[in-house]
Amino acid sequence: MLRDDWWWPWWVSTLIDLAIVAVAVAVFLVTRRRALRIIAAAVVLAGLVAAIMAPIVMTDDSDGRMNRMEPDNTAMTTP
Repeated sequence: MLRDDWWWPWWVSTLIDLAIVAVAVAVFLVTRRRALRIIAAAVVLAGLVAAIMAPIVMTDDSDGRMNRMEPDNTAMTTP
């Protein structure tokens, strides 16, 4: 799963998502072009969903911390 390959905690991902949301909100408020406002609104919505979902999908333990990554020991074989 993607969460097994992620190397930072969920809150870092949430902060990145919220920074993108802030930029999209600024674009939404500044521009008068309808197409840009629609795109900015979609980015705001997607960013908020990603920020809300990060703690849910990026935690494995009941204490909310991610497990330490360990190297994959399976050998890659080609047919």
